[in-house]
Amino acid sequence: MNVFSLFAAAVFAAESIISPIPDNTPVVVPPPAQPEISFGEIVSPPVVLGTETEATPSPTPTAPPVIQTKKKSYTIAFLGDSMIDTMGPDLPAVKHRLENMYRSTTFTLLNYGAGGTNIEYGIERITSGYTYLGNTIPSLASTHPDIVVVESFGYNPFPVADGVTRHWLALARAVDTLRASIPGVKIVIAATIAPNASVFGDGALSWNAQQKQEKVTEINAYIESTIKFAQSQHIPLANAYHASGGNTRYINAGDHIHYSDAGRALFAQKVTDAIAANHLLQ
Repeated sequence: MNVFSLFAAAVFAAESIISPIPDNTPVVVPPPAQPEISFGEIVSPPVVLGTETEATPSPTPTAPPVIQTKKKSYTIAFLGDSMIDTMGPDLPAVKHRLENMYRSTTFTLLNYGAGGTNIEYGIERITSGYTYLGNTIPSLASTHPDIVVVESFGYNPFPVADGVTRHWLALARAVDTLRASIPGVKIVIAATIAPNASVFGDGALSWNAQQKQEKVTEINAYIESTIKFAQSQHIPLANAYHASGGNTRYINAGDHIHYSDAGRALFAQKVTDAIAANHLLQ
Protein backbone atom coordinates (compact mmCIF):
# COMPACT_ATOMS: atom_id res chain seq x y z
CA MET A 1 0.00 0.00 0.00
CA ASN A 2 1.26 3.48 -0.81
CA VAL A 3 2.70 5.15 2.27
CA PHE A 4 0.33 8.09 1.97
CA SER A 5 -2.80 5.93 1.96
CA LEU A 6 -2.46 5.45 5.76
CA PHE A 7 -3.17 9.09 6.50
CA ALA A 8 -3.97 11.12 3.38
CA ALA A 9 -7.70 10.45 3.53
CA ALA A 10 -7.88 11.87 7.07
CA VAL A 11 -5.90 15.05 6.39
CA PHE A 12 -8.76 17.14 5.09
CA ALA A 13 -11.10 16.07 7.89
CA ALA A 14 -8.46 16.86 10.50
CA GLU A 15 -7.80 20.26 9.03
CA SER A 16 -11.42 21.17 8.24
CA ILE A 17 -9.85 23.32 5.52
CA ILE A 18 -7.77 25.05 8.16
CA SER A 19 -4.18 23.96 8.77
CA PRO A 20 -3.32 22.58 12.25
CA ILE A 21 -1.20 25.66 12.77
CA PRO A 22 -3.16 28.60 11.34
CA ASP A 23 -1.58 30.27 8.35
CA ASN A 24 -1.50 34.04 8.48
CA THR A 25 -1.99 34.45 4.73
CA PRO A 26 -5.72 35.03 4.02
CA VAL A 27 -7.22 33.74 0.83
CA VAL A 28 -8.93 37.05 0.04
CA VAL A 29 -8.12 40.51 1.33
CA PRO A 30 -11.17 42.81 1.19
CA PRO A 31 -10.61 46.31 -0.18
CA PRO A 32 -10.36 49.12 2.37
CA ALA A 33 -13.66 50.76 3.19
CA GLN A 34 -14.48 53.91 1.24
CA PRO A 35 -14.60 56.92 3.62
CA GLU A 36 -17.94 58.65 3.93
CA ILE A 37 -16.36 62.12 3.60
CA SER A 38 -13.63 62.75 1.08
CA PHE A 39 -10.55 64.80 1.81
CA GLY A 40 -11.83 67.40 -0.65
CA GLU A 41 -14.96 67.88 1.44
CA ILE A 42 -13.01 68.46 4.64
CA VAL A 43 -10.63 71.15 3.48
CA SER A 44 -11.47 74.43 1.73
CA PRO A 45 -10.81 74.63 -2.01
CA PRO A 46 -7.34 76.03 -2.74
CA VAL A 47 -6.95 79.65 -3.82
CA VAL A 48 -4.37 80.52 -6.48
CA LEU A 49 -3.41 84.21 -6.98
CA GLY A 50 -6.73 85.31 -5.55
CA THR A 51 -8.77 83.14 -7.91
CA GLU A 52 -10.80 80.37 -6.33
CA THR A 53 -10.35 77.00 -7.95
CA GLU A 54 -12.17 73.73 -7.45
CA ALA A 55 -10.42 70.79 -5.87
CA THR A 56 -10.31 67.70 -8.05
CA PRO A 57 -12.71 65.15 -6.55
CA SER A 58 -11.30 61.79 -5.53
CA PRO A 59 -12.31 59.02 -7.91
CA THR A 60 -14.90 56.60 -6.57
CA PRO A 61 -13.62 53.01 -6.52
CA THR A 62 -15.54 50.71 -8.82
CA ALA A 63 -15.90 46.95 -8.79
CA PRO A 64 -13.81 45.04 -11.34
CA PRO A 65 -15.70 44.32 -14.56
CA VAL A 66 -17.70 41.13 -14.81
CA ILE A 67 -16.08 38.69 -17.24
CA GLN A 68 -18.76 37.33 -19.54
CA THR A 69 -18.93 33.58 -20.17
CA LYS A 70 -20.56 31.55 -22.90
CA LYS A 71 -22.88 29.82 -20.43
CA LYS A 72 -24.46 30.75 -17.13
CA SER A 73 -23.21 27.65 -15.31
CA TYR A 74 -20.22 25.33 -15.54
CA THR A 75 -19.13 22.05 -14.00
CA ILE A 76 -15.42 21.55 -13.35
CA ALA A 77 -14.04 18.19 -12.18
CA PHE A 78 -10.66 17.77 -10.50
CA LEU A 79 -8.90 14.41 -10.88
CA GLY A 80 -5.96 13.55 -8.65
CA ASP A 81 -4.62 11.95 -5.51
CA SER A 82 -4.67 13.32 -1.94
CA MET A 83 -3.39 16.68 -3.18
CA ILE A 84 -6.81 17.13 -4.79
CA ASP A 85 -8.73 15.30 -2.06
CA THR A 86 -7.42 17.68 0.61
CA MET A 87 -8.66 20.71 -1.34
CA GLY A 88 -12.01 19.77 0.17
CA PRO A 89 -15.53 19.08 -1.08
CA ASP A 90 -16.46 21.53 -3.84
CA LEU A 91 -12.88 22.91 -3.66
CA PRO A 92 -13.94 26.15 -1.90
CA ALA A 93 -10.66 28.00 -2.51
CA VAL A 94 -10.99 27.50 -6.26
CA LYS A 95 -14.73 28.17 -6.31
CA HIS A 96 -14.34 31.44 -4.40
CA ARG A 97 -11.85 32.78 -6.93
CA LEU A 98 -13.97 31.70 -9.90
CA GLU A 99 -17.08 33.34 -8.48
CA ASN A 100 -15.18 36.58 -7.98
CA MET A 101 -13.78 36.51 -11.51
CA TYR A 102 -17.04 35.49 -13.21
CA ARG A 103 -19.72 36.98 -10.98
CA SER A 104 -22.63 36.33 -13.35
CA THR A 105 -21.78 32.62 -13.62
CA THR A 106 -22.40 29.71 -11.26
CA PHE A 107 -19.92 26.86 -10.77
CA THR A 108 -20.20 23.27 -9.62
CA LEU A 109 -16.81 21.85 -8.64
CA LEU A 110 -16.36 18.10 -8.27
CA ASN A 111 -13.55 16.61 -6.20
CA TYR A 112 -12.29 13.38 -7.79
CA GLY A 113 -9.23 13.13 -5.58
CA ALA A 114 -8.40 9.81 -3.92
CA GLY A 115 -5.56 9.57 -1.42
CA GLY A 116 -2.75 7.10 -2.00
CA THR A 117 -3.63 6.43 -5.65
CA ASN A 118 -1.56 6.77 -8.81
CA ILE A 119 -2.57 8.09 -12.21
CA GLU A 120 -3.51 4.68 -13.59
CA TYR A 121 -6.27 4.35 -11.01
CA GLY A 122 -7.19 7.93 -11.86
CA ILE A 123 -7.77 6.86 -15.46
CA GLU A 124 -10.09 4.08 -14.25
CA ARG A 125 -12.17 6.61 -12.34
CA ILE A 126 -12.84 8.59 -15.51
CA THR A 127 -15.12 5.88 -16.91
CA SER A 128 -15.90 3.69 -13.88
CA GLY A 129 -17.65 4.39 -10.61
CA TYR A 130 -15.81 3.59 -7.40
CA THR A 131 -16.01 3.66 -3.61
CA TYR A 132 -13.89 6.07 -1.58
CA LEU A 133 -14.05 6.55 2.20
CA GLY A 134 -17.31 4.63 2.29
CA ASN A 135 -18.95 6.77 -0.39
CA THR A 136 -20.08 5.47 -3.76
CA ILE A 137 -18.92 7.90 -6.45
CA PRO A 138 -20.07 7.85 -10.09
CA SER A 139 -17.56 7.89 -12.92
CA LEU A 140 -16.14 11.29 -13.70
CA ALA A 141 -17.35 11.12 -17.31
CA SER A 142 -20.94 10.51 -16.21
CA THR A 143 -21.04 14.00 -14.64
CA HIS A 144 -20.36 15.60 -18.07
CA PRO A 145 -18.03 18.33 -16.81
CA ASP A 146 -17.14 21.28 -19.01
CA ILE A 147 -13.54 21.31 -17.75
CA VAL A 148 -11.41 18.61 -16.16
CA VAL A 149 -8.31 19.57 -14.17
CA VAL A 150 -5.88 16.64 -14.11
CA GLU A 151 -3.39 16.96 -11.27
CA SER A 152 0.05 15.40 -11.62
CA PHE A 153 -0.36 12.45 -9.21
CA GLY A 154 3.33 13.18 -8.57
CA TYR A 155 3.12 12.37 -4.87
CA ASN A 156 2.19 8.77 -5.73
CA PRO A 157 4.90 7.61 -8.17
CA PHE A 158 5.20 4.11 -9.58
CA PRO A 159 7.54 1.76 -7.65
CA VAL A 160 9.56 0.94 -10.77
CA ALA A 161 12.76 2.21 -12.36
CA ASP A 162 11.08 3.54 -15.52
CA GLY A 163 8.23 5.11 -13.58
CA VAL A 164 8.52 8.61 -15.04
CA THR A 165 8.17 7.28 -18.59
CA ARG A 166 5.22 5.13 -17.54
CA HIS A 167 3.67 8.18 -15.88
CA TRP A 168 4.11 10.30 -19.07
CA LEU A 169 2.32 7.65 -21.12
CA ALA A 170 -0.44 7.42 -18.52
CA LEU A 171 -0.96 11.20 -18.73
CA ALA A 172 -1.43 10.80 -22.48
CA ARG A 173 -3.99 8.01 -21.90
CA ALA A 174 -5.82 10.15 -19.35
CA VAL A 175 -6.14 12.99 -21.87
CA ASP A 176 -7.24 10.62 -24.65
CA THR A 177 -9.79 8.94 -22.35
CA LEU A 178 -11.27 12.28 -21.30
CA ARG A 179 -11.60 13.50 -24.87
CA ALA A 180 -13.16 10.22 -26.02
CA SER A 181 -15.66 9.94 -23.16
CA ILE A 182 -16.59 13.65 -22.76
CA PRO A 183 -16.96 15.29 -26.19
CA GLY A 184 -15.90 18.92 -26.19
CA VAL A 185 -14.30 18.79 -22.74
CA LYS A 186 -11.59 21.32 -21.93
CA ILE A 187 -8.54 19.99 -20.06
CA VAL A 188 -6.11 21.68 -17.69
CA ILE A 189 -2.99 19.94 -16.39
CA ALA A 190 -2.12 20.99 -12.83
CA ALA A 191 1.27 20.77 -11.14
CA THR A 192 0.77 20.84 -7.38
CA ILE A 193 2.99 22.52 -4.78
CA ALA A 194 6.60 21.35 -4.46
CA PRO A 195 7.67 19.24 -1.46
CA ASN A 196 10.39 20.32 0.96
CA ALA A 197 13.07 17.72 1.75
CA SER A 198 14.02 19.22 5.12
CA VAL A 199 10.56 18.65 6.62
CA PHE A 200 8.89 16.14 4.29
CA GLY A 201 6.48 13.90 6.18
CA ASP A 202 7.42 15.11 9.68
CA GLY A 203 4.50 14.30 11.93
CA ALA A 204 3.22 11.67 9.53
CA LEU A 205 6.23 9.55 8.50
CA SER A 206 9.26 8.33 10.41
CA TRP A 207 11.85 8.91 7.71
CA ASN A 208 15.46 9.94 8.07
CA ALA A 209 17.06 12.76 6.07
CA GLN A 210 18.22 10.48 3.27
CA GLN A 211 14.80 8.88 2.86
CA LYS A 212 13.16 12.31 2.75
CA GLN A 213 15.57 13.58 0.12
CA GLU A 214 15.15 10.49 -2.07
CA LYS A 215 11.36 10.73 -1.93
CA VAL A 216 11.31 14.45 -2.65
CA THR A 217 13.69 13.98 -5.60
CA GLU A 218 11.37 11.31 -6.99
CA ILE A 219 8.25 13.46 -6.54
CA ASN A 220 9.94 16.42 -8.18
CA ALA A 221 10.84 14.30 -11.20
CA TYR A 222 7.20 13.29 -11.70
CA ILE A 223 5.83 16.80 -11.32
CA GLU A 224 8.48 18.29 -13.63
CA SER A 225 7.69 15.61 -16.21
CA THR A 226 4.00 16.52 -15.92
CA ILE A 227 4.84 20.17 -16.66
CA LYS A 228 6.86 19.17 -19.73
CA PHE A 229 4.01 16.92 -20.89
CA ALA A 230 1.48 19.76 -20.72
CA GLN A 231 3.83 22.11 -22.56
CA SER A 232 4.66 19.57 -25.27
CA GLN A 233 0.97 18.81 -25.87
CA HIS A 234 -0.06 22.48 -25.73
CA ILE A 235 -2.50 21.81 -22.89
CA PRO A 236 -3.23 24.67 -20.45
CA LEU A 237 -0.99 24.37 -17.39
CA ALA A 238 -1.71 25.46 -13.81
CA ASN A 239 1.79 25.55 -12.36
CA ALA A 240 1.80 25.83 -8.57
CA TYR A 241 5.01 23.78 -8.43
CA HIS A 242 7.43 26.46 -9.56
CA ALA A 243 5.47 29.20 -7.79
CA SER A 244 5.70 27.39 -4.44
CA GLY A 245 9.36 26.38 -4.76
CA GLY A 246 9.17 24.11 -1.72
CA ASN A 247 8.46 27.07 0.57
CA THR A 248 7.06 25.70 3.83
CA ARG A 249 4.43 28.44 4.06
CA TYR A 250 2.51 26.52 1.40
CA ILE A 251 2.87 23.17 3.17
CA ASN A 252 0.66 21.81 5.96
CA ALA A 253 2.34 22.24 9.33
CA GLY A 254 0.78 19.03 10.63
CA ASP A 255 1.91 16.40 8.12
CA HIS A 256 4.41 18.53 6.11
CA ILE A 257 3.09 17.09 2.85
CA HIS A 258 -0.28 18.52 1.89
CA TYR A 259 -1.49 22.12 1.61
CA SER A 260 -1.56 24.85 4.18
CA ASP A 261 -4.23 27.51 3.70
CA ALA A 262 -1.70 29.50 1.67
CA GLY A 263 -0.99 26.39 -0.41
CA ARG A 264 -4.66 25.95 -1.25
CA ALA A 265 -4.90 29.61 -2.17
CA LEU A 266 -1.85 29.34 -4.43
CA PHE A 267 -3.18 26.24 -6.17
CA ALA A 268 -6.56 27.92 -6.63
CA GLN A 269 -4.89 31.00 -8.10
CA LYS A 270 -2.90 28.99 -10.63
CA VAL A 271 -5.93 26.95 -11.73
CA THR A 272 -8.23 29.96 -12.16
CA ASP A 273 -5.48 31.93 -13.91
CA ALA A 274 -5.00 29.06 -16.36
CA ILE A 275 -8.72 28.93 -17.05
CA ALA A 276 -8.88 32.68 -17.63
CA ALA A 277 -5.66 32.98 -19.67
CA ASN A 278 -6.79 30.25 -22.04
CA HIS A 279 -10.35 31.62 -22.32
CA LEU A 280 -11.84 28.24 -21.40
CA LEU A 281 -15.15 29.80 -20.36
CA GLN A 282 -15.47 32.26 -23.24
